[in-house]
Amino acid sequence: MAVTEIAPGVWQAGTRYVNWYAVDCGDEGVTLVDAGLPGYRDQLDASLKEIGRVRSDVRALVLTHGHIDHIGMADVLAAEGATVHLHPADAELAADYRRNKTQRSLARYMHLPGTWAFLAHCIGQGATKPRTMPVTRELADGSTVDVPGRPRVLHVPGHTDGSVVLEFAEHGVVFVGDLLCTLSMGTGRPASPRLQSRASNRDSDQALASLDRLQDVSAGVVLPGHGRAWRDGVEAAAASARRVGCY
Repeated sequence: MAVTEIAPGVWQAGTRYVNWYAVDCGDEGVTLVDAGLPGYRDQLDASLKEIGRVRSDVRALVLTHGHIDHIGMADVLAAEGATVHLHPADAELAADYRRNKTQRSLARYMHLPGTWAFLAHCIGQGATKPRTMPVTRELADGSTVDVPGRPRVLHVPGHTDGSVVLEFAEHGVVFVGDLLCTLSMGTGRPASPRLQSRASNRDSDQALASLDRLQDVSAGVVLPGHGRAWRDGVEAAAASARRVGCY
């Protein structure tokens, strides 16, 4: 997947299955939001080169949650001097992916072709062979993170206990992690904003309730961990997720 400029200074990278993002703040440097799967380290340098940057320009990595498909390059970035930020409720999950607990067994979804394709991609990109998670700094609900772009943190538990939303107000974008996605994990095709499946969520009812926390977000562009950018605003994205529900 080519690197795509979503908004001025905001770039989407990764693959058709999993996104990671770069927020370029000029002389202040770059903040990455999420870090893909472990195998994505092979695309890091080429992706940064496309936006005129190198690893040493990355000042921080801010994680929406601790799942393996979002923390995969964290060790590489930390080794280059970037600070890594995560909500403390996901610290144990990030340290050991086997701690992941979901509301429903994945076995109920194995008849869907998109499920097989996503799992095959994750395994091929090192999901079962994670690297050591570096030391992280705490993301606190309601805080503004002292990194380039200065995102505001909203704690939105449900997908995981430590899931957060990150609003970069000056850039007009909000990163919602896996609270919302615009990719159908059942078909592997683009879809309207929706909650993740119960096989992905720690607590889907809690995730649904967390949508209410988006009411104070003004950013017009919604950037999910999986799927395309949504440009019709947070309110419409949340309404779509409530309407579609959680399967």
